[in-house]
Amino acid sequence: MTPPPELPTLTDDSEDDENLKLKERPSISIRMTIAISYALFFLLCVAITISSFWTISILEDKIKFLEITDNYLVEIQQARRFEKNYLLYGTNLDDALEHLTNAKKILSANSKTIKKIMGEKIFQSNSDYMQKYHDQLLKLGGEKKTGKIDDIVPLLRQYGGEMVSSAEEFVKKERGSVARMLMMAKRVPFYFISGLLVLIMIFVIYLTQNLMVTLKRFMDYTKRIGEGDFSPIVPAKKFKDEFTKLAEAFNTMIRELNHKHSILLESHKLRAIGTLVAGVAHELNNPLNNTLLTAEMLKEDLTVLSDTEKIEMIDDMINETVRSQVIVKGLLDFARESETTIKPLKIEKIVSEAIRLVANQVKMAMVKLKTNFEDNLPGIYGDEQLLKQVFVNLIINALDVLPPGGEVCVDIHKNKNSDFVVVEVEDNGPGIPEHIQSRIFEPFFTTKGQSKGTGLGLSVSKGIIRKLGGYMHLKRSSESGTIFMVSLPAIESPSEMMSKK
Repeated sequence: MTPPPELPTLTDDSEDDENLKLKERPSISIRMTIAISYALFFLLCVAITISSFWTISILEDKIKFLEITDNYLVEIQQARRFEKNYLLYGTNLDDALEHLTNAKKILSANSKTIKKIMGEKIFQSNSDYMQKYHDQLLKLGGEKKTGKIDDIVPLLRQYGGEMVSSAEEFVKKERGSVARMLMMAKRVPFYFISGLLVLIMIFVIYLTQNLMVTLKRFMDYTKRIGEGDFSPIVPAKKFKDEFTKLAEAFNTMIRELNHKHSILLESHKLRAIGTLVAGVAHELNNPLNNTLLTAEMLKEDLTVLSDTEKIEMIDDMINETVRSQVIVKGLLDFARESETTIKPLKIEKIVSEAIRLVANQVKMAMVKLKTNFEDNLPGIYGDEQLLKQVFVNLIINALDVLPPGGEVCVDIHKNKNSDFVVVEVEDNGPGIPEHIQSRIFEPFFTTKGQSKGTGLGLSVSKGIIRKLGGYMHLKRSSESGTIFMVSLPAIESPSEMMSKK
């Protein structure tokens, strides 16, 4: 039996090399990444909290400053109003001084807050104007009786105006500042949400790349292993993480699976050969018995037989020996080790030889095997031994499920809709249960008993047909029977082949 194409092998050294490559990368674990991400979220929240606290503190100072300035302005404006009354009517000078004293108290009591907002220089300048205004008011009271107030009034107006305009300018400026800060305080939550959303998106994208993509890659590894590809996993990223341990475990599993797979392939090959040998032994029994009987008769009657009769008996022994030789040669051709050789073949000849190989199994199973070959079938390209292995396996599978009296039919025809030659192997057995039909081509999957199959026959056969450019699938399976269909690309028709001779 020609073995199926060899699958990649994974030796202990190669497995260790790949695991070493996985381990040698710098480590950035997913756990560390998640911890860093949460730390960034926490720092962002702390930053926003500190910023909000700082903004509220400044707003408190500014609002307090505005209240102080409003009170200060009220006192100054009252002092100036009583100043005018004194100039016009000679009354309320004491009231003006009282309000000015109140204004001084306000400045003195809130000097820290005012200095923080206005600055030391402006605060001192405003205090100087207030003192000068106070001094001029005192002078105004002393000079009123003498009538010498012309030099005092301009200075009063100047110092009073400076106090009022300076306070009003700062009130206006601070009101604008408070309005801006309030607007900023309103926007901070939106900035926070936007920043948080960006960080979450980056975090989700990173996790998607590192978790979902990696999980998909490992799913592909699993599918690849399920299809019989036992090549080791190599590093796909620059850094190692928790999946590195999983990859190392996969490589160890691949090595063990490859070892077990090699053993099972050999077991499957030996089982197929053993099945054929049982049939061949039965088939060899008849020519060997005939040869033995003829030889014994020749020995007993050697002296009484004529030369012609002796030659006839010797010819019978030769014919039976040749018949045995042909039987053994067919088995050896099927079982011999050889490289894959693709050449033009006659599909009906390949199928006929496969049927001849299992002829005794058919007899022992007490089933009927029918053939239906279409005329003028085109040739195909393929490997003779591999194709025999496929069709022997399909027929033996059918025999395994058929009771005595069952029937197997092998049909070969040209597909009318495409350039393929189709071989259908049909049996009238119990069929394959619907819930396992999707798994019958999986390696190692079998419904037979432990001593009857390895679950590799259909998987290996499908791999051979795919390698030859064809298709193999389950066409139908029900209680009335099962049909497996093999499609192989056709080359040229027999008439075209004859025209080239």
